[in-house]
Amino acid sequence: MAATEIIEERFKPIFEPIQINKLKISNRLVLGPMAVTACTAEGYPSDQTIAFFKARAKGGVGLIIVGGSIATPRGFNEAPFKPLLRFDVDDYVPKHKRLSDAIHAMDVPIIIELSGGFGRLGIPPKGVSKISASPKELTITEDNFPNGFIIPGGVTLSAPEQATLAEVKEVENETIKGGIRAFRAGFDGAEIGANMSYFISSFVAPRNNWRKDEYGGPIENRARILVNIIKGIRQGTRPDFVIGLRITAEDGLPDGLTPQDYADVAKLAEAAGADYISLAYGVYETMSMGVGTKDGGMAHDGSSKTFKDTLSIPVMIQGIHDPERIAQAIAGGQGDLAMLARPLLADPNYPNKVKTGRQNEIVVCDRDHLCMRRMIFGMPVRCCMN
Repeated sequence: MAATEIIEERFKPIFEPIQINKLKISNRLVLGPMAVTACTAEGYPSDQTIAFFKARAKGGVGLIIVGGSIATPRGFNEAPFKPLLRFDVDDYVPKHKRLSDAIHAMDVPIIIELSGGFGRLGIPPKGVSKISASPKELTITEDNFPNGFIIPGGVTLSAPEQATLAEVKEVENETIKGGIRAFRAGFDGAEIGANMSYFISSFVAPRNNWRKDEYGGPIENRARILVNIIKGIRQGTRPDFVIGLRITAEDGLPDGLTPQDYADVAKLAEAAGADYISLAYGVYETMSMGVGTKDGGMAHDGSSKTFKDTLSIPVMIQGIHDPERIAQAIAGGQGDLAMLARPLLADPNYPNKVKTGRQNEIVVCDRDHLCMRRMIFGMPVRCCMN
């Protein structure tokens, strides 16, 4: 017998419908992008991929954002972890449509998050250089790794080469093509990943971008790659195809940007045609921020509110596992939707349990990151809590 729907007053903000562009979403809980797709080595959805996302759709999420995908051949070849869903291959469009069709059959919308490349994190094949906006090395100190990681002395990765103008244009064009393939594969939208320390994100902040050409210097130049990709996807799809942008809300770096600086970049993306902004917390140098051991982050320090005050499109927040705190953040104007990644890996039925008054039965993520450690070592991602 199905559980009776008993939405407690304190949780009602979570279950209010919302619309992005013309896409209707039944509630505010979103399966956030994770590289846990269990796709084939070739780069398209397996039966396990489809089963994983169907379980989260059945569990009650309002929207699914699929992570672990790549839009460019360079990005696939330099990936530090695999497998990845490939949106750089035309022949895979029908295979990707199997996934979108399966989720649509459950009346849940599905969006793909696209990466243009791994930038400073890349491990390219022999004879190929890793590239970024500028030749900035990446250092992650021992205390900035997530809970569960023990890396004595931290890690410093070699500096990439500065991408040539032709290479930047190539990533732009290939990412646009990836978004158009997602449209052809039946996805409801595409989200451009400009967070963490990957290639596209390397253009946003002056600490990583000291170019002297049209992609460096003033904010309009540093946002150019985002604006061009958004416009290109829009031109190649339809007005109602949802386009999102994943961007940092707070980087936690003394020489980084402020939340308002990032929000101003997001405003340029909105003007270019972005339909929503999805926020990340921290970058690789401060990666413990984004996968912290406590609830709060961007909703508690006010950084997400900066985006809400700056933008007129919906804002997705992350970093809150407790449903009551999610409801409070939405009601308090800190964000419009809440992305859950690790919590929905631990318990795919999280939304339905909250909706039916069984929130005390939620299998709670322990934030010890066995899932991430397995991914980094090339093992199938698993959760120790289920």
